[in-house]
Amino acid sequence: MSWPKEDEIRWVEWRARERELIEGERKAGKPDYQRQHPEWAKSGELSRGDYLAWLLIVRDGLSFQTVGNMLFAGDATPEGRKAKARRAWARVEWEFGRGPLKRKRKPLGFAIAGGQIVLKP
Repeated sequence: MSWPKEDEIRWVEWRARERELIEGERKAGKPDYQRQHPEWAKSGELSRGDYLAWLLIVRDGLSFQTVGNMLFAGDATPEGRKAKARRAWARVEWEFGRGPLKRKRKPLGFAIAGGQIVLKP
């Protein structure tokens, strides 16, 4: 069952703020931030930029090209910036269990051995 769009947006906004705090503490060089906030030791695989790209595309309705130009200006080509924005959007979509491509292939559940189809348990 999928979430309502407003809940998804609120959740992604929260995650972006959380990542901003974590990355800010790390950049500030505060060695004891994990001791003070043990829950912050859980670092997800997504960055703040991924969440911001998703918000700009879904909440604000901007195009991939516009978001790429805003967030990934360091890339030399417009196509590269657009591709980075699309990949950032897709990574957040994968967290919701949907996305343009499957991340991991599912096992087939069978194998072919000696011309015979063998079901795997």
